[in-house]
Amino acid sequence: MKIEYVCHSCVYIETPDTNLIFDPWFNGSAYQNQWQVFPKPLNIDMIGKVRNVLISHGHEDHLHENTLKLFPKDVNMFYPFQWRKGAKKFFRNLGFHQLTEAISFRTYQLSDSTSITYISFALESVIVVEFNNMVIVNINDALNSHHQNVVDVFLKEIKMRWPKIDYLIAGWAGAGYFPNKVRFKTKNDLEVGVLREQYFANQLCKIIFELKPNNIIPLLPGFALLQPENLWINEVKFPRSKFQKYYETFFDSKNKSQFHIMLPADVLDQDGLHTISSYHQETIHGELNHLLSIQYKDEMVAAAAIHWIDHLTMIKLLNDLLKLMNANMSLYDKSILETLHFSIIIKNRESNNIFSIFHSVTGFIGEITSEITKDSLLSISTSSDLLFHSIENEWGGDVLTIGYGVEVDVFEEATLELNLDIVCVRLISRFPRTKDEVKKNPMRLIKYYYNNPMLAKLAIKQKLALRKLVNKIPYNERDHWISYTKCELCMVCNLPLLSYEFGENLKVEEIKI
Repeated sequence: MKIEYVCHSCVYIETPDTNLIFDPWFNGSAYQNQWQVFPKPLNIDMIGKVRNVLISHGHEDHLHENTLKLFPKDVNMFYPFQWRKGAKKFFRNLGFHQLTEAISFRTYQLSDSTSITYISFALESVIVVEFNNMVIVNINDALNSHHQNVVDVFLKEIKMRWPKIDYLIAGWAGAGYFPNKVRFKTKNDLEVGVLREQYFANQLCKIIFELKPNNIIPLLPGFALLQPENLWINEVKFPRSKFQKYYETFFDSKNKSQFHIMLPADVLDQDGLHTISSYHQETIHGELNHLLSIQYKDEMVAAAAIHWIDHLTMIKLLNDLLKLMNANMSLYDKSILETLHFSIIIKNRESNNIFSIFHSVTGFIGEITSEITKDSLLSISTSSDLLFHSIENEWGGDVLTIGYGVEVDVFEEATLELNLDIVCVRLISRFPRTKDEVKKNPMRLIKYYYNNPMLAKLAIKQKLALRKLVNKIPYNERDHWISYTKCELCMVCNLPLLSYEFGENLKVEEIKI
């Protein structure tokens, strides 16, 4: 048995009688050219011989159309069964016909010696591979960003079913505009960005401590942002080279697990880690960020270019946007919508580039202005092409949220406390409507929860817990990431102080209270 790291979240596993690959993404960008695979893969020769492709969830950096087109059409394609339809149609349009929508906790035999089991929840999943008596658990980025109560439920189930885990594959880098792209007058973006990445690393440490695998493979961040205003985000990732020391310092000083920091093309087998990757000779303090401007020189120039739009395009964009926002009004209570007045700045328009949006008795209306109006709660900056994409495509909102496509400037703390920044971003983002999906496919939803009793129980529990809240008010505890100081954040999130010892290559000062 061998495990080869390809890039990002893509891992190739070979057993004596079959093979499989997780979440392949290495042929082109994601989220409208906002994400690039980094570092680039060094070996993709396995494409022609792969028998099983395992997709963990539907985000574009895990379910990448242009990369999937490279694979033989007779591969066995696995994808978690979700209550939303569409996966089979997507794969069939690409020419794949050996399709399995994997039911949670149902084991699928790939060969005489190798089987897989999906554990799905929300839109994500954990995948367990069993080879003879060996167990490989790939949690990807599925668990560490969820509420601890949810994580505890699934960890308990995993530990019960697989008490001995040989290999744990895990990624944890934050994806999405929040909190790095939300600004407030008292917020230090760099400090919060570093703490947020530490938070995700810390969450993974909790998972490792609970599961106690024999071997741990912490995946690289795997992607980079090339837009000038986003380059700093590439620099705040928690260093993988320090991860084992962090774990042993704050979680398990008697750690017996082996940590394997794999770079693209490295192979792990029964004899240990084979550092085949040529990247090992190029690391500085264990990191490769200095290669970004070399691997993506032309793309960085393209990302910095501005393609200006004219006034007629602005008018069309505003009309299309208002149509989407008025369709999205049913997502929130009327009392919330009535408070909204915000601005949208179109970065690739030279003048008169602001939409002033507010709610009226007939719905949302807007006008084109040259300045942010004084009663705006916040402003959202983006480009016309990203906003058009968000409006026109079924999952178009991903380019704004996951893809780092917006910058939000919040002017008053009350806006954060009421989570109105989340409301405004959601209103301009197109996603499939849950209500519409349920109406179209009620039996599929019943089947989904019937086959996932744990999820059904969690859904009912959450519904009962939140029933006393005002209808359709967004409820979460994210505002502290924007308005709290770094010291308050450490205390609220129960994080150990990040010393220079762990952050020297992040170019930040020692964090102290």
